[in-house]
Amino acid sequence: MAEIMDALGDRAFGALLLILSIPNVLPVPGLSTATGVPMILLGAQMAVGRHSPWLPRRMLAASFDRKAFLGVIRRAKPWAERVERHLRPRLPALAGPTAERLLGLAVVVLAGILALPIVFGNQPPAFAIALIALGLMESDGVFVSAGLVAGLLAIVIVAAVLLGLGQAAVAVAQQLIG
Repeated sequence: MAEIMDALGDRAFGALLLILSIPNVLPVPGLSTATGVPMILLGAQMAVGRHSPWLPRRMLAASFDRKAFLGVIRRAKPWAERVERHLRPRLPALAGPTAERLLGLAVVVLAGILALPIVFGNQPPAFAIALIALGLMESDGVFVSAGLVAGLLAIVIVAAVLLGLGQAAVAVAQQLIG
């Protein structure tokens, strides 16, 4: 992780968020908490106005299984190539330093949802974070806006899933109790 951060420079927040969200968009099982917690930390740093990300040594020392990482990259490459054609600097106020603070709050909320072990609850917030990250990396306010809209939809979807699970639990409990 430390090597990735060094190589990214001023695009580190967006690039790290993208790298951490992609496994959850595809999805790769079992990574939501492992990737969600660092995204919460990154979002919080964006919200307080840090210019570059900081991660604890333990997270910086983390490495990825090369074979698994290359598999994720291979699966993401066609998607990334299609998306890249649409990225360009637009609506810079939505992707600039001032907006980055508010986007950090959005990332904290979405990454918090992502980190929870909710069945079918990982992909929507991860997709929203990926769109925001792409927008930040390329100063594309249109992608940032799309990410925020996707984030709102993700919150609605996860709330609906939780409500459904809650209602199912109540129904099961009523059946067991009589």
